Amino acid sequence: MADFNEEGTATRRAVAGDEWVEKNFSEMSEFDRAWQMYVTNINWAGTWSRGIIDKRTFSLINLAMLGGAGHMHEFEVHFRNAIVRTKVPLEQLRELLIHIGMYCGIPTGTDVFRIARRVLAEEGIDPNSIAPLDTGHLYHLPED
Repeated sequence: MADFNEEGTATRRAVAGDEWVEKNFSEMSEFDRAWQMYVTNINWAGTWSRGIIDKRTFSLINLAMLGGAGHMHEFEVHFRNAIVRTKVPLEQLRELLIHIGMYCGIPTGTDVFRIARRVLAEEGIDPNSIAPLDTGHLYHLPED
């Protein structure tokens, strides 16, 4: 596939996984070939591959944007990528999901946590394997 940027393709494979990339390429038709080229050459080569922002940070940015925009299918894909491939620590993911819920609303927060719990279970990751959240400064009304 000479029309596809090699570095973009390699980064796409590293972050999204060979299976995901192969699925997209094998299902590609002449109708959507230009779209796959755009995604690979502009998104993966033009941002993810440049090394200006590290892949963990890109994962967090993607999750925030996808969750905030309500794109839950893509949120799930990128949450799994963050856990499995870019290795974002669970503490950071938890903090981001709380932040999404605060800025985007309780229904969105509920959705992203529901997806996260399912993905963690599917990946065999114990959600209790992280330090408890320090809530000492949260949820307390000021003293009179």
